Amino acid sequence: MRHLFWLLVAINLGLLAYFNLGYILPGKPQIQVLEINPEKIQLLTPQEIAALPKKTVETPAVQPSSVSTSCYEWGIFSDANLTNAQAAAARLALQATVREENSKQAKRFWVYRPPLKSATEAQQKASELRALGVDDLFVVQEAKFKNAISFGIFEDEQLAIKLVSELKAKGVKDVSKTLRSQGKSHSSLLLSNVGNKEASELEKLKPDFPEAKLKQVSCNP
Repeated sequence: MRHLFWLLVAINLGLLAYFNLGYILPGKPQIQVLEINPEKIQLLTPQEIAALPKKTVETPAVQPSSVSTSCYEWGIFSDANLTNAQAAAARLALQATVREENSKQAKRFWVYRPPLKSATEAQQKASELRALGVDDLFVVQEAKFKNAISFGIFEDEQLAIKLVSELKAKGVKDVSKTLRSQGKSHSSLLLSNVGNKEASELEKLKPDFPEAKLKQVSCNP
């Protein structure tokens, strides 16, 4: 009788385990199948494909391997101010070669207004002239003509005469033309390896060297 009891217990436990295998043992992984709906598929035209946003790939900027430089001729200078011009070129770390000019080449015609009593008066007069539409001018700092107002230096005298007429037509008074650089010796400086920054700094020196002109030249001799 006791053996029969335990047999029935074993059979019940076995049946219980059999019908609950899904809870006892881990089930197989279920793979969710993505359902495709053919009616929702839309074909794009070539125009629509072209209109799709493009992914841009940024490329690093290429830095220039070297700074562009040029050669300039700066002059003319008398013996008195040649040394100062050479010193100015040296401060800009420019290589300067002196070239002597003959008397014909050295002639320059200067259009200017005579010096005023002070720098303040000169700057005030310059402002008045700009109000008349005269933009190409600067106040001279050179000792001999300090506080004069320069309008231009010309190799051709006719261009200087024309400028004087134009200035007078605008209402500029006390404008004169004179021949500059009549000394026995005249020179210009040939400058090499001049970058944009150095050329800009040389242009700022016009008030100190009113008779000098800066022009770009070929670097080949």
